[in-house]
Amino acid sequence: MAEIVHVYERKLPIEEDVYCDFYIPTGKVYIEYGSYENEPKYLARKKKKIELHKKYNFNLIELQDKDVQNLDDVLPRLRLKFGVQAY
Repeated sequence: MAEIVHVYERKLPIEEDVYCDFYIPTGKVYIEYGSYENEPKYLARKKKKIELHKKYNFNLIELQDKDVQNLDDVLPRLRLKFGVQAY
């Protein structure tokens, strides 16, 4: 609805075979959404993905379940940190 070009499950531009949840080409922003926060296997995978984002200095927005409840307020503020505006 905000007319923001985005990609779902884009491979990170690294050797490791890792995909982000969403990618916004404007600002080269990767979005990771954590939803299974009580599952150890999921948490380990998520932690590894976040470490890779930091290792390669990718622009990263991390979203949690609580953020989704107010996504229209939370996401625009986080996008602006990387210069991504909605029209």
